[in-house]
Amino acid sequence: MIRSIVLASAMACVALPALAQPYRDRERPEAPCLRQRNIHDYQVVPRNRSLIVTDISRQRYRLNFIGQCYNLQYQFGLAFRSRGVGTLSCIVPGDEVIKRDPVGPPQCIVKSVEYQTPALDIADQQEADNRRNHRGDR
Repeated sequence: MIRSIVLASAMACVALPALAQPYRDRERPEAPCLRQRNIHDYQVVPRNRSLIVTDISRQRYRLNFIGQCYNLQYQFGLAFRSRGVGTLSCIVPGDEVIKRDPVGPPQCIVKSVEYQTPALDIADQQEADNRRNHRGDR
């Protein structure tokens, strides 16, 4: 009994400094889990190598593809094919984004899933600006 109380108080002393940090400053140790049934919206990233997906709780995820996924900007809807069981499984590498494209391949294979951060937003915006500026130089 005494051993468990000492252990609990020692663990509380270690955990308190971590809880004192604001939530937004703490790093997320858990792996991103985008569930198929929670997908709400998506946004195309320049160069078609990634897709930003928003779930119903407004958490944004970035799906990176193995190669370039052509004609994503022209799609009205996308489907997600997961190898997991049921709609509660997470989108993981190897899963597919299905699109209707009469010219190119109908699927894009997911290479990695990560949280969409403000730094990635800035990099995407700079890439879009660079592409816009290069088109104007022609």
